[in-house]
Amino acid sequence: MRVLVTNDDGYDADGLIAVASALLAAGHDVVVGAPSSERSGSGSSLGTIEDGAQIPMTEHRLPQLGDTPVFALDCPPALATVAFCAGAFGPRPEFVVSGINVGHNTGRSILFSSTVGAVLAARVAGVGGLAISCGFAPHHRHDTAAAVAERLVGWMDEARATRMTLNVNVPDIDFDDLRGIRVTSLAGKSMFTLRLSRNEHGLLINRDERQAGFREGTDSAAVADGYVSVSALRGVDADPDVFTGTSADGHPTVPLTDALGLARQR
Repeated sequence: MRVLVTNDDGYDADGLIAVASALLAAGHDVVVGAPSSERSGSGSSLGTIEDGAQIPMTEHRLPQLGDTPVFALDCPPALATVAFCAGAFGPRPEFVVSGINVGHNTGRSILFSSTVGAVLAARVAGVGGLAISCGFAPHHRHDTAAAVAERLVGWMDEARATRMTLNVNVPDIDFDDLRGIRVTSLAGKSMFTLRLSRNEHGLLINRDERQAGFREGTDSAAVADGYVSVSALRGVDADPDVFTGTSADGHPTVPLTDALGLARQR
């Protein structure tokens, strides 16, 4: 299967090399298209979309990946993914793998993750994908996450489920010590939180990790308990039911009848 590997940490990041190497060893046709530098926290942003804009790009060969083509683009991973899915770099990929991200992407804050944003962009382009993350350094385990990614991609290929979009988070332990795999919902809390404060120089960002206090059945809880968390994402989708009084997802419902008052003007 032709697989595009991307990430938000840069085209030569250790996590990308680990997962690309695992996919190559499994026999997949791998191409790498990733940002030329770190682009974390950009979500599904494309960057500039101005008419005639020129995105700088360089082509590389990385010793760990042999002859695998590696393209570094000066843009967020979502735009790189869209470009590959549009056929700008040869045959369209059949699947996209984004990662391995250093730092678990769990909970509703995956909205801000550009690791996840890349596979959501692929979904909009009609291509399935898998975003994969492990924990923060120095305890991160790229080896375990790469083994999980390779097996999940193989399972999706065999099951003909490559149109799915998955967010996968892997505990930082040996592969043989994983307790299993859980299909999860998104937690209200991610596995880290940001503290934002103003000082004389501007806005200061501090990051604190969480290891407990998660609702059972969620992605954060699964990883904290030693399980691989797999969450299926729907991508961009409208929810008209919130205007009809029949929403089943807990959102408040508001009848939208004639909010603009146009009927009274006719």
